[in-house]
Amino acid sequence: MTDQKTVITLLCERAADVDGICDKAGNCTTVAGLKVVKLPCSGMVQPLMIEGAFKAGASGVIVTGCQIGDCYYREGNRMIRERLLGERTPGLKKTVERRRVLALWLSRLQRGKFEAEAKEFVAYIKGLEPLAAAPAAAPKPAPAAKPAAPAVAPSDDKKEDAKAAIESKPTAETTPADADKAAEGKVDAATTSGDKPAEEKKAEESKAEEKKD
Repeated sequence: MTDQKTVITLLCERAADVDGICDKAGNCTTVAGLKVVKLPCSGMVQPLMIEGAFKAGASGVIVTGCQIGDCYYREGNRMIRERLLGERTPGLKKTVERRRVLALWLSRLQRGKFEAEAKEFVAYIKGLEPLAAAPAAAPKPAPAAKPAAPAVAPSDDKKEDAKAAIESKPTAETTPADADKAAEGKVDAATTSGDKPAEEKKAEESKAEEKKD
């Protein structure tokens, strides 16, 4: 995270020449608390980059581009200038303090002016109260549990159907042995109560004829 006293400079590489006053990491040796980040054109600077610098802990941001009307890419510096002024979208969010953002439009030969303006701005930023830390996002509440569906009592018709199903037991399967026993029972019944054997019939008929004689 960037130190709260650090001012970040988003600098077009064709604007003020700062190679002689910055180390390889971009820290300015003549302006304490100033860090330079080079870009091919100031038109590449997006509001999100400025907002991101503040979120990372910077206390101020300087946008430095070529002189207006002298952009290498024609309209790059005009575009970022209009965004900073709120004349082009996307612009800076309302949560960004405008007093903490400085825009400089300098030629490559104006390193001295860059140093003077940067020193004055860094001193101004140090005199401001520290930026308040962004509040942590509140955790989302857990979704409420759905109430259980109420138990529905079975209707009288369903009760009767269940009772009938319980009382009606399935018939036991007939085994071969049971079939044989049943057949024997039928034979016995036929011999005891039904037609008499043929021999007995003949004997009775012969007795009846003798009586006639």
